[in-house]
Amino acid sequence: MGKALKRDMENQYIHSRVFQKPIVVNLLANDICNSKCTMCNIWEQKLDFEITPGQLGEILKDDLFSEISHIGVTGGEPTLRKDLPQLYEAACKALPNLKGMSIITNAIRRDQVIERVEEVIEVLESHGKDFSMMVSLDGYGEMHDKHRGRPGNFETAVEVIRHFKKNHPYSVATGCTISKTNVWGVDELLDFLVEESVYGRFRIAEFITRLYNNNITDRIRAFDDDEIYHLIGFFKKLEQTFEQDPTYQHTYRNIQHMLQGGQRMMGCPYHVKGVVLDSRGQILYCAPKSKNLGSALKESALNLFKENQDEKQRILKENCQDCIHDYHYPPTYEQESLKYSEWAWNKALSFRAAKTTARLAPAFGTLDRPKDRKVIYITGWYGTETVGDKAILGAIMNHYEAECDGKVEFWISAYYPFVTERTLVELEKPGRVIPVYSADFIKAAKTADITVMGGGPLMGIEALATPLTAFRVAKQAGKKLVIFGCGMGPLKEKVHLDAATEMLKLSDEITLRDQTSVAWAKQLTGRTDISCIGDPAGQYVREIAENLSPETKPYLACFLRDWTPEYIGDLSPEEQLNLKLQFESRIAEEIKHICKVHNLIPAFYCMHTFFVGGDDRDFYRRFIKTHFEGEAHYLEHRPSSVNQIISAMKSARFNICMRFHSVLMAHTLGVDFFAIDYTNGGKIKGFLQDNDALDRMISLQDLAHSNTFHLPFEVVST
Repeated sequence: MGKALKRDMENQYIHSRVFQKPIVVNLLANDICNSKCTMCNIWEQKLDFEITPGQLGEILKDDLFSEISHIGVTGGEPTLRKDLPQLYEAACKALPNLKGMSIITNAIRRDQVIERVEEVIEVLESHGKDFSMMVSLDGYGEMHDKHRGRPGNFETAVEVIRHFKKNHPYSVATGCTISKTNVWGVDELLDFLVEESVYGRFRIAEFITRLYNNNITDRIRAFDDDEIYHLIGFFKKLEQTFEQDPTYQHTYRNIQHMLQGGQRMMGCPYHVKGVVLDSRGQILYCAPKSKNLGSALKESALNLFKENQDEKQRILKENCQDCIHDYHYPPTYEQESLKYSEWAWNKALSFRAAKTTARLAPAFGTLDRPKDRKVIYITGWYGTETVGDKAILGAIMNHYEAECDGKVEFWISAYYPFVTERTLVELEKPGRVIPVYSADFIKAAKTADITVMGGGPLMGIEALATPLTAFRVAKQAGKKLVIFGCGMGPLKEKVHLDAATEMLKLSDEITLRDQTSVAWAKQLTGRTDISCIGDPAGQYVREIAENLSPETKPYLACFLRDWTPEYIGDLSPEEQLNLKLQFESRIAEEIKHICKVHNLIPAFYCMHTFFVGGDDRDFYRRFIKTHFEGEAHYLEHRPSSVNQIISAMKSARFNICMRFHSVLMAHTLGVDFFAIDYTNGGKIKGFLQDNDALDRMISLQDLAHSNTFHLPFEVVST
């Protein structure tokens, strides 16, 4: 645990010992449920004593509740109570400072839920109180029904959501609990929420006493390494592309941190301002871990709350640091400082500030380094890498291991460190991951013996400023600079072209991946010492493939991708969209034609599985829903490694390649393939031209406009 987090937890401990009246009540309306969720056992409970609306009103008159401003009603399933509206009525009458109430429902019994919630809204409106509701939605379609154990529940839940969104101005959101059974369905659910313009929140299933799930160890957070990695990426996507509220963004950062093995780095409202009241009238400090403090029907709720502080301290010491439950809490000063530091470094490594940052580099220190090994600092697009980028990294590391007789240590800069940490595990290579947006990024360039721009293109994006800054800093420190197997372009803007040119001029050694890039680099710099070594990924693939002999499958393996704006040339956005949809329709026809003629199953594989750079799974979900709904197909959901893609290509009867490195890998492996050039005659055409294989290619535009062309099956292998 870091010093800032430890200090924050200690402050929470001290703060929690000072008595404060709660302002929020979590009211468990009942302890029965008509769902059969995989992460909860409430549905096994039988109906027994439940406090009446009158008893609830008497309890809430206790001085403990004098400052309550909000009550969240949950269960069980609260709409199973016929007297649910009367519970809300009792709360409104008993609490003069109450501002609003909410409800969480599974919406299984559509008509009953709508009827009872409508009555609840009528009660709250009559008292001038606010209302919000959350409908549990744990997946799209059958995934939700399977997770909840109720066929048809997805349909009823959606109908309830649409009813209240259409007929009331109040907030209607969804809540998704992620466990072992629905971990691979969360992206499809997010797609649905975006399409429906519905706000939703996501949480990781936790061991919660009131859910009777402490013994469900095979479903609660029992994720394997692939699932953990997938979820970290998913919550990063939520944080950066979906969630707008800073507090909930902070919750998602906390979940990512804990999934990586860290402890809770955020507070909890139930430390100081929340209380739980269950359906039997018992008081608890929090729902996940608190013991029952006693019955508020028999004793003063205030006394129960004040006199059981030892239980609160026990929870804080024994449970809070490992609790991943999404009790939202604003970030502390230390956590905001860390976020600001990352933001500041993002600005410092932009084109506008990069020169100043490099000039200030001497003021920074250096990193500890081994004395008996050479340090190779690899920078580039890592932290967002595709399968091809992983192969490039493996090749570069193999090269320097051989050059240094194994006496080498690798540092790799990463925009999202967890991505590159996963890559090193897949490659079975030791290395230190350096966060780009940190002082260590500058220190590493000053410290390492060699700074390498490692594969990938020198291309026209804002992030090109980061390797440029590393090159400037390393040059000032008198270190060696290498561009290793990179491509050139696209470079449309002058600032990007100037940056690429400067990196070329600063370098001590330059090897590029294709002859077109070599010619362009020589033209930009006047240098004659630039050579073409081909893409480094090719050598790595050859080395790995020797040890992989997968069984043949009746698959047509597809390695497609979305056609994104940087490759549209001079087309208008409307023209690009029309051409893209036309292409997708045509390639779908081609896939179906080949599969029908040769009795194959289309199998869709992903060369990239992170939202930055375009997660291929996002494209495939839309593509399959549009063109293959209800038809036999295979989609690989799990994050892809170099080994997985090689095995997929070698086992398939035929391969349709679109992502650049899928073309390179298929050609290198000598498997049957055909390539679709989406780069307007760029890197795909250049690679195939250099390898005398242009007969394997058709341009995206030509395929989109052709009604008679059929991809050649069983072309001559290399």
